[in-house]
Formats: sequence, C-alpha cells, structure tokens
Amino acid sequence: MSTAQLRPASQDPSRRPTGPLLTIWSLFWNSIVRVIGRCAYASVATAGVVYLFLANDQGRDLLRLCAERGFALWNLAFLIGALLLGLTLWYTSRRLLEPEFSGRDFRRETSAFGRAWLPRVFGFLAPASIGVGFLLVDTQDWLSAWILGALFLLLAAGLMVFFIKRRSLFIDRSTSPRRERIGIEIAREGDLSAIDWAIIGFAFGLSAVLVASFLAWPVAVPRLLGSPAIVLLGFAGVALFGGLVLTYAFLVNKQPAGTALALVLAVLFGLVNDNHWIRTDPAAPELPRQTAADHYQTWRAANPTPVRIDGREPVILVAAAGGGIRAAYWTASTLSFMDEIEGFDDNLFAISGVSGGSVGATIYTALKRIELAQAPGVSEATTLETAREVLAADFLSPVIAGMLFPDLIQRFLPVPIALADRQRFLELGFEHGVPGALNPLALPFTALYADGYAARLPSLLLNTTVVDSGRRALISNIDPDGITDTADLLDERFSTRGVLLSAAAGASARFTYVSPAGSLSGPGDQGEQKVRLVDGGYFENSGAATLGGLLGLIESETRFPILILIRNDPRAPAVCQNRAPDAELVGAVPNPLGPPSPDLLSEVTSPIRALLNARDARGRLAEVDAARQFEGQLAGHVERRLKGAVIELSLAAVNQAALAKALSPVERRRIEQSMVEPPLGWSLSETARLTMDETLDHESGGLEAELDNLRALLAGDITAYRPCDPR
Repeated sequence: MSTAQLRPASQDPSRRPTGPLLTIWSLFWNSIVRVIGRCAYASVATAGVVYLFLANDQGRDLLRLCAERGFALWNLAFLIGALLLGLTLWYTSRRLLEPEFSGRDFRRETSAFGRAWLPRVFGFLAPASIGVGFLLVDTQDWLSAWILGALFLLLAAGLMVFFIKRRSLFIDRSTSPRRERIGIEIAREGDLSAIDWAIIGFAFGLSAVLVASFLAWPVAVPRLLGSPAIVLLGFAGVALFGGLVLTYAFLVNKQPAGTALALVLAVLFGLVNDNHWIRTDPAAPELPRQTAADHYQTWRAANPTPVRIDGREPVILVAAAGGGIRAAYWTASTLSFMDEIEGFDDNLFAISGVSGGSVGATIYTALKRIELAQAPGVSEATTLETAREVLAADFLSPVIAGMLFPDLIQRFLPVPIALADRQRFLELGFEHGVPGALNPLALPFTALYADGYAARLPSLLLNTTVVDSGRRALISNIDPDGITDTADLLDERFSTRGVLLSAAAGASARFTYVSPAGSLSGPGDQGEQKVRLVDGGYFENSGAATLGGLLGLIESETRFPILILIRNDPRAPAVCQNRAPDAELVGAVPNPLGPPSPDLLSEVTSPIRALLNARDARGRLAEVDAARQFEGQLAGHVERRLKGAVIELSLAAVNQAALAKALSPVERRRIEQSMVEPPLGWSLSETARLTMDETLDHESGGLEAELDNLRALLAGDITAYRPCDPR
C-alpha cells in the first residue's frame, strides 16, 4: 500500500480544506498573477500601449496628428500595426500558456480563466485603447478622430470574436494527447505545428525586412509608415522575441526564462558596442577662428550699419531656448520673420541656442547660407516660408524607427554599428527637408562659414553639456576663449573638430532617452579620453548665460547691445513683466513653491521632477540675469542712461492669443492641453504650427509691442523703446 493511501484524508494536500478567502487568493494568484508573469513581455507591451494612448501627452499628440492626416497611408499603416500587435499579443500568450513545462505547470482548476481569457484581453486592449484614445483626444479634426476611433474599436471587437471562435486555429490536434474538461488545449512540451513555424517565420521575416528598410532609407520609410504604426510594430517585435525566444525556447529546454541572460549580455556588450559617436567628416575644411572681440570687428566691417542708437552702433544677440520641435519651429520662424525687418540682418551678430532652439537657429542660418549663395531671384520662397516647410516635417518617426529596431538590436551585439545609431536617424531627418544641391546640414559645421561666409552669417553658439563634469561645452565658429568654464568642441584636440552641421545641432538636443548621449574623444588629465555629451538644457536651458559671457568679451562704449529672448515654454511667465499684455494669461511672477506636490510615488518621482524643474528654473534665472546685464539694471529709473535693450518673443504669447479667442471652457481646455510639450518632443501637430504662424504673422498676443520695440531701435529711435524691467 502506498504512502498516499495510508495518509489520512485530512493530511492529503489535494483535499486540504480551504476557506473562501484562500480560494479567491488561489484563483487570483494562479489565474492572474502567474499568467501575467508567464506572459511578461505581452503584458508589458499591452500596458505600454494602453498608457501611451490613454494617459500620455505624447500619445495624445500622435492621435492628433493621425486625425489631421485623415484617411492617408499613415493611418492605414497604424490600423495594420494594431491588427498585427493584437494578433501577436494573443498568439505569443497562447503559445506560452498551452504547453506543460516541467516544474512550471499551472494548477489547471484555478488558472483556467486567466489562461483562456488574458491572451484575448491582451489582443483586444491594443486596438481598443487606441480607439478610446481617438474618442477622447482634443482636436479640431473631431470627425476624423471619431471615425478613426470607431474603426479601431471595430477592429478590437473583430479580434475578440476571432479569439473566441477560433482559439484552436494554431493548435495541431494530432499533437494534443488530451483535452481537459476545462476546455483548454494541451500541447506536448515543445511541440510546434507547421502553422506555428509559418507564423514565426513570417513575423521574424517581417521584422528583418523592417530593420533592413530602416537602415537603407532611415527617413523615407519611417515617414511613410508613421510613428504610431512603428511604435505598435516595435511593441509587437518585443512581445514576439521576448515571448517565443527569451521565454518559450528556454522553458522548453527546462531552463528559466532568458531575460536575465539578455540583460547580462546587454550590459557586457555595452562595454564595447557604443555606436553613438558624434558624426564627423574627416575632410572638413579648416576654419580659422578669432576671439569674440576680433570676430566682431571682422563681422562689423563686412556688415556696416548707418543706424546709431543713442550714438552707438546696434548689435543683436539672440538666445534661443530649448524645447524640442516646438522650440525649433518657433525659433526658426521668429528669426526668419525678424529677418524681414529693416536692419535686423545687418546687426544680427550671434545666436546662442539650446536643444530645439539650437536646431531652429541652425536651420535658419543654413537657409541664410543658401540664400546668400544663390543668384538673386533664383528662389521665390522666402526664408520664413522655407523654414516653416522644413520644420513642419515629421522628425519623430525616423528616431522612433531607429530606437525600436536597429538601435535596440545593437544593444545585444558585441560590435558597434554606426548606421544603427538612433541619433543618426534624427539628424538625417533634419537634413532631409533642406533645399539645395549643397545642403549645409549634411556638410561639416566648418563648411557653413567657409569660402568667405564667416563674416556674412550670424555666429552660432550651440550649447551642450558634458556628462562627467556637468559643465557647458560649445560648438561655435567663434573661439569661446574667455567664456567662463566652457569646453571648446572645435578645438583641434577634440574629435568633434570636423562635426557635421546636423550633428552639431543634434549634440545640443540630445535629451534622454530618445536621443542617447553622444561620444567623442578629447584631452584628459592623462592624455586622450572618452567624453559624452547630452542636451545643453541640463546645464542651462535658455542660452542666455552664454550670451552674458559673450557680451562681456565684445562690450564697448560704442555699441548698443540688443538681447532677443526667443522663449519656447508656452506657459512661462514673462521676463519683461511691465510689458506683459495680460498677466492673467501670460503669467505673473512665478510662485517659487510651484504647484502642489503629488503624493503618488513621491519617493521615486521627486528626484526626477526636481531635476527637470530645476532645469527650467535655471533657464529663467539666466534670462533675467542676462536681461538685467543688457539693460544695465535699469529697474525703471528712466533718468539713467540705457546700456542696451531686451526684446522678448515668447511662446506664451502664442498661448495667450489662442486662449483669448477661445469661445468656451472646452475649447480653452483643448488649447491648454495642445500646448503641453510631448515627452519625445519631435512631432508637432498642424494645429500647433498654424497657431504659431497666425500669432506671428498678425503680431498678436503681445508680439506687436515687442516687434515695434525692435523696429524703433533699429530705426535709431530709443525714445520709443519701452524698458523691460526684468523680474
């Protein structure tokens, strides 16, 4: 007689009495927790899609873009991507939950519900969350959004019907030894049918085609598919590889899931596979650079001006703050708009840019280079029209394609592949829309100022941050010697001496984690060492601090400095408080305490929120300090001689103009939500672009007073200038 037969019934584990609470816990643990754990990659992918399109500013902005495009190929690809993701989540989950794995089998009585329904829920939630997101998104194209929402919800419903009616489609019944009473097909451990292999082969083949296409056409193909579809296909690839390779294949061979092994390989290979080196051209032309004071003399000789302000010659210095594609668009637009003001072009000496402000300033300067090189009348488009066209492009799709496909694979390869660098995808996007046979963005930074153009173009000071010191670094045609504690990245000792112009702008806009830290080599205490750069906004997000240092190098009693602050925060309070047209809409002096602090996950989020908010606060402090330096700490005392002037062109004015036209609280809320900067920062809806264009073209929202101030100064009329009184 066996031991089990001799054991009393009360001691038999299978017959041990349980109460209602333990029964519920057993059902929850086996039917939900263990099932989700087994299907970890599908679970994460599902949660990611739901969060992105229902609770994330970037996802809502993507849905707005989709609604604006209507019934275009972009949205067809989005719909197909949702279909493929839904099927992938369901299929990989089913394959992981059907077999018996040695030592990891489920308690079938209490896991039946989760094993049958959670795969269906995963596949259903992907398109359903997108459909609901379309119905909830605030957009002027509400009809298009509702139609797209209905299509995605119909897709979700169709998938659920398919999952329920055809759950055994991918199971070879000849390999199934039995069918348990709970109705779940049981496959022998490791069995894959011919249909299984066909599906797996198709999925991995499609992934390989996508990776190859993105590498071959890093801008055209991603823009054709669109970032929403690419995101879904990326989630599908992660779920497929993680579910079938890192989990299924390991469990079949009686091993723990291979996630830990993958992480170990990524860490080990990360020591040798850095493919994020800043792009350079070894054949970059030499650029003899001068100190700031000497370059000013050379520049002024090539750009004489008859205008005198209070007996002094005007010199314009522009600070272009950071903020992704919105900042790039606003910076390039305002610079191009002011370019049509008489005297602006002749007196624009330098532009200090950060992040998106650097991108906008670089594109504006590149277009000016093209304009100067062309014969008169060759192009009928103005710089303003061309700048808007270039920056209306989709920059997010290329960088997302690079991040989720080639560069993700690179993390698990022992050899660096420069073509897979996701930053390269972003920078090629910058280059793609610039017209002309000789595209300055695709050439070295030094080529922009070669051939006699050094004195004819405004100087660029592109700010970035050194990771390991936290200090400022500059890429500039001016020798920055004398600007305190600043690394000169065009010094011959740095590998960035031949940096491409698009890569120079990109180096200033490497905001994690979409853009990786850029690698270069430079002088160290014990010889050459590796250096990494990130977004210039980590040091200071306005660009004004650099101009403060530059002004000290070129200052003279014969010059009248004009500081133009291009401010790219749509909610920022005005620096020139006494010129703010409406304190309620533009913002009064900011509360030093900020908004109420949330309690949710405060220990986790507080350091991150403090870092990001301090970044903006340092930028405002630098703007106020620079404004005081330029005006000579006027502080309202008109009898004192004005040292210089400050012009403030803020995106908050755009916000104000749009809010002033709002006819209802609903429309006001839509405008406020649309002005939130998406986390990834490289896509911009048509609504946001048109709002900026209209505000600038009509000089509304307080811009009229600022631009009239500038016109008066450039006409030599200091009496019409209204002081800034920065606070």
